[in-house]
Amino acid sequence: MANDDLAVTISILRIIRRWSQSELAETAGVTNSAISDYERGKVDPQTQTLQKLIRALGLPLSSLDQAQAFIQLIRAQMDSSGDDSEGRQLFSNAAAVSPKERELRAEIAQIASEGGRFASRFTRLMLELLTGQVTRDDKGGSSE
Repeated sequence: MANDDLAVTISILRIIRRWSQSELAETAGVTNSAISDYERGKVDPQTQTLQKLIRALGLPLSSLDQAQAFIQLIRAQMDSSGDDSEGRQLFSNAAAVSPKERELRAEIAQIASEGGRFASRFTRLMLELLTGQVTRDDKGGSSE
């Protein structure tokens, strides 16, 4: 995994667990500043430390690969934004998308391109979009 990808992956897994950096640090037996450094991509955790983090989150090691695949999918969709290939699925069928959902999708693309610094915001928006938390009032806007 590239340094930035690992940073984003650690952040995503922690946020999905709904833990603060402090909670993960305490449970894994590392310092708060270490978690911060890992999530900012400033330092890569050693293999043993990475395993402790994943175990502390109560996840299998395969969750690293699954999160990585998700990140790569989003990046592929962003990289292919210049053509009409399958990578544009996130942004396809714009007429059927509410203004709020369109806004969320655009923000997701922007945040994903900025890397690990905005991982928690990115994850919150993706989870909101994927779990259908866009309300009916948001969907009721006029078509653009």
